[in-house]
Amino acid sequence: MATSTYDPCLLITNGEAFGMVGLQTDDTLAIGTPAFSRAEDAALQRANFRAKPKDRLSKEVPLEFNGCTLTLRGDTILLTQKGQGTKIEAIGNTAERAQKYMEQRACGAYIASICQPESSFDLSAAAQIQQPADGDYTKLNRRLQWQAENLERGLQYVPLDLATAKLVVFTDGSFANNQDLSSQLGYLIVLANEHKHSRQDAHSRQDSISTKCKRVTQSVLASETYGMVSGVDIAIAILTTLKMITERLGMPPIPLIVCTDSYSLYECLVKLGTTNEKRLMIDIMALRQSYERREITEIRWINGDDNPADAFTKATPNRALERLLSSNELSIRVEGSVQRPGE
Repeated sequence: MATSTYDPCLLITNGEAFGMVGLQTDDTLAIGTPAFSRAEDAALQRANFRAKPKDRLSKEVPLEFNGCTLTLRGDTILLTQKGQGTKIEAIGNTAERAQKYMEQRACGAYIASICQPESSFDLSAAAQIQQPADGDYTKLNRRLQWQAENLERGLQYVPLDLATAKLVVFTDGSFANNQDLSSQLGYLIVLANEHKHSRQDAHSRQDSISTKCKRVTQSVLASETYGMVSGVDIAIAILTTLKMITERLGMPPIPLIVCTDSYSLYECLVKLGTTNEKRLMIDIMALRQSYERREITEIRWINGDDNPADAFTKATPNRALERLLSSNELSIRVEGSVQRPGE
């Protein structure tokens, strides 16, 4: 098997029998053909290596992996938290509430990182608080209560046509909206089948993050750019893994689409706009170079109400991410894009 450059714990076969294996400490999650499964069993026997018996995902038998529960419902796989949600407790007005604040925000952040990305911003903001005030306890309790009431809410993985799939990156940044006046960045990466007539995207695999910007931002354009750089870097790494899969299956490469609701950033990248911030010039030139080399197939300027990454940077976001997670569909109004020669 070959190791993915995106994740050293993700392995893909390079022989006749197709299979993929993900490793997490002492857990293994694999998908493959019956020939791959038989070859694995034979190799274990030859090596005289003991391993846990295999559990196969079915409608009757769920699987547990990396603190998550995978459940098969029809042709959709639902990923939910395993048991961390039962540890969530409201933080009362006690002498130990500062310690409870740290414990509960860590518990909530773990659940958000694996299956409830809509909670990411509130818990990211809570992680930046060193000495919580009464209002901080109220905000965290409100988010923890929502998580406790929605333990069955998670990520849905739906079937996709890999031959026509696209990797779509939604990015967003909020300028100086944290208490220390730093900017909040967010991106969402999805694998999607696009239906242009109905203007809806059916999405499957999702990778998201909400994080405080570690660099000083002097403008809205800077926060939007840094958010896009973070998302595109991860997306290009994911593309290398997808390329290994599509080549094994004899399919065309998957294109990368980048979506932003910032017109100034869109103009800088596709219309050769400029900025006076020297450090920012480097990131814009790097993004523009990826676009010119066609590592990025297309850059789109989309309506702000349709950007699901908005939920990672604002306390009161639009409902695009909520709609995406509930139905695995999202309607996107494209305000501007560039049709390049040969497309």
